[in-house]
Amino acid sequence: MIIDLSSILKVEGSKIDFNSTVEIQEIEFMGDKYTFLEPIKVVGSVRNVGDTLQLNAQVSGRMNVNCYRCMKDIEKNFNFTMQEVLINDDLHQVKNKDNDSIHFQGNQINIRDIIIDNVLMNISMKYLCSQDCKGLCPSCGVDLNINKCECKTENIDPRFEVLKKLLNNQE
Repeated sequence: MIIDLSSILKVEGSKIDFNSTVEIQEIEFMGDKYTFLEPIKVVGSVRNVGDTLQLNAQVSGRMNVNCYRCMKDIEKNFNFTMQEVLINDDLHQVKNKDNDSIHFQGNQINIRDIIIDNVLMNISMKYLCSQDCKGLCPSCGVDLNINKCECKTENIDPRFEVLKKLLNNQE
């Protein structure tokens, strides 16, 4: 999503509004896969506030993720506000670039990657299909929401295993 900033770069207080979508099919992040079911909607503005530009936008969309406990596919909506500081390196000589601002050159900026980064920062990393999801059996892998397994669920802290052997010998 490219925004032409030429009309506001040299006029402090000027603003550009935008209303667009960003097409992203799938993102893998920290071992999880996020599949977007529709284009991500982005509505916002870029305002010249002196030496920098201020990007403000409302971002919303719908995605498919896996339940953190049972791995079932679930659909989730997201909606958040993002704010970023943009600095045009052509107009301002910056000696030390900070990590909090986004630097660009020329009269245009592609905010697609900025949107993706903000989506990843604002969505939850763990989704549940329901609050009472029982998850998968750690031994046989059966979905405990659907079936009951016959696995022994006797989990003993290895530090106390010697005590268990002592108790079994006394019986």
